[in-house]
Amino acid sequence: MTLQFALIIMGIAALLIVAVVSLMQTAESRKKILAPLKSLAGQSWSAVKRTFVGSIERLKPHGLAARLSQREPSLMPSGDFAPGDEGQSTPLIDRGLDAKTGADRDGASSVDNRSLPVDSSPQPLKIDYWVRLPGEGVVSRDLALSVFREHEITLERPRAVHGRTEPGNAWLDLTSAQSDEVFSDLILSLQMAIRGSVTNESELTRFNNLAYQMAESLGRPINFDMSIEEALPEAARLARFCDQFDLVAVIHIEPKPGTGFQGVDVSRALDRAGMRLGKDDIYHLFDARTGVSRFSLTNRSESGSFSYEDLESGVLRGLVLYMNVPRVARPSVTFSDLVSVAQYVCVEIDGTLTDPEGEAINETHFDAIRRQIRSLEGSMKKYGIDPGSEEARRLF
Repeated sequence: MTLQFALIIMGIAALLIVAVVSLMQTAESRKKILAPLKSLAGQSWSAVKRTFVGSIERLKPHGLAARLSQREPSLMPSGDFAPGDEGQSTPLIDRGLDAKTGADRDGASSVDNRSLPVDSSPQPLKIDYWVRLPGEGVVSRDLALSVFREHEITLERPRAVHGRTEPGNAWLDLTSAQSDEVFSDLILSLQMAIRGSVTNESELTRFNNLAYQMAESLGRPINFDMSIEEALPEAARLARFCDQFDLVAVIHIEPKPGTGFQGVDVSRALDRAGMRLGKDDIYHLFDARTGVSRFSLTNRSESGSFSYEDLESGVLRGLVLYMNVPRVARPSVTFSDLVSVAQYVCVEIDGTLTDPEGEAINETHFDAIRRQIRSLEGSMKKYGIDPGSEEARRLF
């Protein structure tokens, strides 16, 4: 029975083969037979292709294109930042910069490029235009200071008069010297630039007139450090330095949507973080050695300050931590401390760290800022001005 069944199957198969061969003898027959097979094969390949490509797409990071075009984090110019100004929107993470070219929203060099040398081979900057009034005799502090104050009112930028004590040969600012001090040599100085302002020929001429008046009144010769023509390009160079290095790091601490921070919780967290209420009724982290504010924290309100009611029973809509980079010693270290305080306070009051536009920021963004700050530190030193030094604090 089994053998018979096998023979029957073999016979049917042979008949089918003969029939297929016969049909394939003509082109028309081949088309009819192969067309369905080609269609089936094509559909199968399309399905395989869709599955393969879909798998590859799923392997790609979500939003990769958007992230590749995301703008590079950056510090902001201090002129764009106003503590407590709720309307200001320039971000710590400056999403107006192209990650590769660094072009800013106006097409000029990026804020990050501000930390690069402003001259191809920088030379130490001259901050002051000064005149020396030497003399063999001595002049009292009150006499010299009275003449100086009579004529300094026409000057706009910071100016000073220093004298070399007799005896002692120590140089003192006459405004802070004891009234019974007497001096041999005197030096009058005018700071040639400050943030957003630079001297001009008219002011330098008025300063020279002041020097002539003092020399005549005190009976002393006069020696100029440089001429007005030499001073003007130095003043412009100093102003450019100020513009390019006057940068601020800013972090916001925001409450959950529709809520606020209890003032008493904020006060407690800031106290534990080592910040103290100080100048302008805002919080500062002071340098224990010098007493200088390293960074500050303001109330995100119109005034930016904290009142007694705010901290005792008020509800705060947000906090702003910031530091002026060139005004602090070791700014990259100080920025790390600022981030630590921000993260601690954020946890204590259940907030979120954001830029001023409300975009969440994290350690990756902070690392980008640190790199810029380190670059800025090195560039400032090439000009003979250390961040946080007396010279830096005069300029910024």
